[in-house]
Amino acid sequence: MCVWFPKWPIQRLRNERPELRRAALVLFAGQSQRLLVTACSPKAERKGVRDGQPLAEAKALLRNANFLPADLVADREALRQLALESQHFSPLVGLEEGMPPESLLCDVTGCTHLWNGEAQFLQAVRAFWTDRGYQPQLALAGSVGVAWALAHAAKNTVVAAGDEAAALSGLPVALLRLPATVLERLESLGLRTIRDVMALPRETLASRFDLILPQRLNQALGFEPELFVPERLHEPLTIDHEWDVPLEDRLTLGHICRNMLQALLASSDYPGAGFQELEGELRTESGVVKLEVRLVRPSRDEGHLAQLVELQLERSTWSGGVVAMRWTVVRLGYLSNREHNWFAPEAESDASREVVALVDRLSSRLGEDGVLRAETLPDAQPEHAVQLNPWTQAGLARREEYALAPEQARCRPFRLLGVPQPIVVVTLDPEGTPICMTWQKAERRVIRYWGPERIATGWWRARDAQRDYYRTEWDDGTHAWIFRDLRGGRWFLHGFFE
Repeated sequence: MCVWFPKWPIQRLRNERPELRRAALVLFAGQSQRLLVTACSPKAERKGVRDGQPLAEAKALLRNANFLPADLVADREALRQLALESQHFSPLVGLEEGMPPESLLCDVTGCTHLWNGEAQFLQAVRAFWTDRGYQPQLALAGSVGVAWALAHAAKNTVVAAGDEAAALSGLPVALLRLPATVLERLESLGLRTIRDVMALPRETLASRFDLILPQRLNQALGFEPELFVPERLHEPLTIDHEWDVPLEDRLTLGHICRNMLQALLASSDYPGAGFQELEGELRTESGVVKLEVRLVRPSRDEGHLAQLVELQLERSTWSGGVVAMRWTVVRLGYLSNREHNWFAPEAESDASREVVALVDRLSSRLGEDGVLRAETLPDAQPEHAVQLNPWTQAGLARREEYALAPEQARCRPFRLLGVPQPIVVVTLDPEGTPICMTWQKAERRVIRYWGPERIATGWWRARDAQRDYYRTEWDDGTHAWIFRDLRGGRWFLHGFFE
């Protein structure tokens, strides 16, 4: 069975960020001087945007779209997670070959009878993904090639054994998954369908169109096997240690933990990966004590990990002695590899590593909720655009993805009030141009103003906000950020420029 997710990068983003589901979405990638569109939503296509189009041309055609950088790594990892979820239907599920993948391949031999037949099985798979917000196209056939081709040509298709040639004959030759050079050669000869290729002498295909053409044709018809690599859940790294005499000395426990961490690091065979989250379990005479260690960045530094574990032991309390201990690596992460600069000072990178190590230690001693950082969120309402999250949790947003445009960033104050405060504003015209205002029982005269900048929240907000913001300069030199609520007409002070 082949499960194809058309425009997978678009589907992934819309599933992760519901606010993008009704918006025109364009993804781009490339070098700074040559940015090209890699994927676009149907709404953007109707405006003339196409894959491979220069980004500048796409922005000229569609100014109000959401333009975001493509992330091939995130696309592949998210599709891999779907492959693991698909093991509900088959134990052998993998990704199609090629980059970037958009389809799942499933070996469903001996599985369809559990759903009373192939048609009901296919319907259950489609309902499974549709309920999760995806739009797949599926096909079930006796070979990978036929299932892949029909999934891309039709929806919910089942091909009986022996009917592969008839099912393929009327399809475009591009659905044989051939390289572009071979497709151009076939097009120049007028061979546009698989039926046209099948009519040629089989022994001449390799010499005329390269070995890939007869290989793909034989694989589709079942004459040659085609394999795929199924995704497997990685077993967690775990180490246990038991002893007969209960231990109460924490220094001894810390030494045992250090030896266990050393053994975990030695048994980790994931290249380029470090430990980012560990869970510990102490079995004491009175019960079980849970420990958690989370790092801002993955690390394989035995000393640093041991120090964090010892801080967790200091924070934890229990009665009686410890008779057993277990440590499990819950989450791995890729270590950041940077090129070493032999001529520039390394003070900046050293300071960054020291800050991360300090945050790890403080989080282990004070708890993860005791060390927070500000993260930007994709929200038009300013008071909801920043959120405080623990340093050791995965970031909710990425700076490059949600950064404001330079001209818009200059209109944002550095200091926002916790809650917008109501003020009295005198205006010259009904449009709301402010000339003076009263705040904290004092009258402030407006010398200059900039704006308005209209901000409105989306349909997913229970109570949406519609505001006109102004940057105002008072007679005492203060620059304030005020807005008029378009729903009720009231004025509020929201922040100060410093």
